[in-house]
Amino acid sequence: MTKHLISLGHRCIAMLSGQCDFSTAADRVAGYKRALAEEGLEVRPEWVVYGEFSKESGYDMTWQLLAVSPRPTAIFAANNFIAIGALRALREAGLRVPDDMSVVTFDDLVPGFLVEPFLTVANQPAYEMGRRSVELLLAQLSSSSGEECECKEVVMPVEVVIRSSSSYPSYECQPMP
Repeated sequence: MTKHLISLGHRCIAMLSGQCDFSTAADRVAGYKRALAEEGLEVRPEWVVYGEFSKESGYDMTWQLLAVSPRPTAIFAANNFIAIGALRALREAGLRVPDDMSVVTFDDLVPGFLVEPFLTVANQPAYEMGRRSVELLLAQLSSSSGEECECKEVVMPVEVVIRSSSSYPSYECQPMP
């Protein structure tokens, strides 16, 4: 998602994450930092805000971020709940998405749950992840050797779905007066 924002011309990208001791939060922040570093962009500690994976936390983290100078031009929310809270805070601050701030997130919304603007997302194959997890669990349970099965790491592909919440930056990231 960070690379998508960079491809649009964003150079000042913030990350709103869940609890730093959760592996999903740590992995997503690491990917964000790696994408910025690969492009030679600065990783500013004040642009990485930790909270919880909830709408309320996304709302609070966004207000915290809006007080930072310079203000970023884009937000990468670690999940859809954080993104929904961020959209609400941006709307209350009088900022328009994507005109004033782009917002992208990890995890798509469930069918029938619409937010405006429609979020650009990294969509995970949730059904396939569940199916594969059950297969691995059943294989481990049916192991007759009595020994512990070795752990397996399975990486599933994600699909970037570009929608109306991300666009080219309308301003350069500069310190606020």
